[in-house]
Amino acid sequence: MSRSALHRLGFLKDALDPEDMKILDVGANPINVPDYQLLIDKELCHVWGFEPNPKAFAELEKAQNDRATYFPKAIGPEGKGTFYAHAYAVLSSLFKIDKASADFLGRERWYEKTVTEMEMDLVTLDSLADLPRVDLLKMDLQGGELSVMQGGRDKLAEAMVVIPEVRFHRMYENEPLWAELDLELRAQNFKLHKFITQKALPVKNSQWRKLDRKSVGAQLLDGDAVYVRNIEDMGVISSHQLKQLAIAATVVFESYDLALHCIDELARRGDIPENTAAQFVNHLPDEVLK
Repeated sequence: MSRSALHRLGFLKDALDPEDMKILDVGANPINVPDYQLLIDKELCHVWGFEPNPKAFAELEKAQNDRATYFPKAIGPEGKGTFYAHAYAVLSSLFKIDKASADFLGRERWYEKTVTEMEMDLVTLDSLADLPRVDLLKMDLQGGELSVMQGGRDKLAEAMVVIPEVRFHRMYENEPLWAELDLELRAQNFKLHKFITQKALPVKNSQWRKLDRKSVGAQLLDGDAVYVRNIEDMGVISSHQLKQLAIAATVVFESYDLALHCIDELARRGDIPENTAAQFVNHLPDEVLK
């Protein structure tokens, strides 16, 4: 029995017969391969991506097709705003680098590199009439995640997963930190499920050059978190939503217990055969089995 991610996805496709997942990627800079790449490769999703950085958008535009639609728009509080396009594309933001924070962490290059200020119109998710309600939202926009959530309550009303970058230590002036974002996500009935990554940096000190910075870095900076819709009240969760959550939990953020929970409920409803969960377990990696 093959136990690759590809075969797990193939099993779920056959067993659940899901609709294409509707994925929204805000801050879709193609520096890293997205966690949902397998769904793209197997044509099981449609992606709507937003990236205001001109260079990054030019790369995304090359990948545009009938399953991936990208826009050079900035999502934020509706109205005029300034986008700070950084020489390090990953640091581009609607917020200015916080000099005091950068100095504390010995990251002077964060503000010493060239930053191009670009005036642009900011839009909210709910103001985009052609954007459908989505199943999964991924956000990485350097401090702007809270405003995306606040301006997208309708478009996210049926979403099952939100994967935001969360900030523990301020990098930008006046950017919201994780606590504020967490409150908004919980207000929209999402709850923290897990962290995919966490990044820590060393605090600058007099013995800076004698230390292995990767080993001594203790100051939490940021990370990628997974929030899932609260499914404790199954009566308000549709079978479509359960299928999308099962697939995302399996191939996007590897929470097999959550996927099995969804599969159990789908079987209880009579949507899939009763033995589906037992068959699915046979496709899981060896390291998660007894």
